[in-house]
Amino acid sequence: MLSSHELYFVIYGALALFVLGIVLSYLARAKQDQGNDLVERLEKALPGAQCAQCGFPGCRAYAEALAAGTASCNKCTPGGASTTEALAEILGVSANIEDNEDAIFTPRTVAFIHKTLCTGCSKCQRYCPVDAIEGTHHTPHVILEEECIGCGDCVKACPEECIEMIRQEQTLAHFNWDLQAIRFQGTGASK
Repeated sequence: MLSSHELYFVIYGALALFVLGIVLSYLARAKQDQGNDLVERLEKALPGAQCAQCGFPGCRAYAEALAAGTASCNKCTPGGASTTEALAEILGVSANIEDNEDAIFTPRTVAFIHKTLCTGCSKCQRYCPVDAIEGTHHTPHVILEEECIGCGDCVKACPEECIEMIRQEQTLAHFNWDLQAIRFQGTGASK
């Protein structure tokens, strides 16, 4: 049997451990919320295309990798330079656009469906993350160039192999600049 002193010691010890557990739980949650806040801000800065061109399965996974410091902020091809700069500002690092210039500034490509080969199975529609494909079942489908982000998911999903990625026609609305020929002001070097 426990004496009264031993009983008090056990009760106060258990109470102290309980309070310590609550404090540690609160601190862990506060740190997790702080990390989630950063992930949320990074995810909002991304275009939300879920295209996986950055090498991650979606924008949330890329934002988590950015917050953890395991990815650089210049991997979002659909977002381009403006997204890279926004992510760098949130993280408090330099943008390093030059490190991935070829990936960010590649000529824009969009999906194109060859209507004579399309059977209208609609599999491409299900895989398009931005609903850029129009068409009804058993009729040839059409890609909306203005909406297409060039992720290529529809090409992979098409069983008829009637979709290909093509370079978007250059117009005033979307002109593919040859960045290698542009001389950037202030750098003194040709890029």
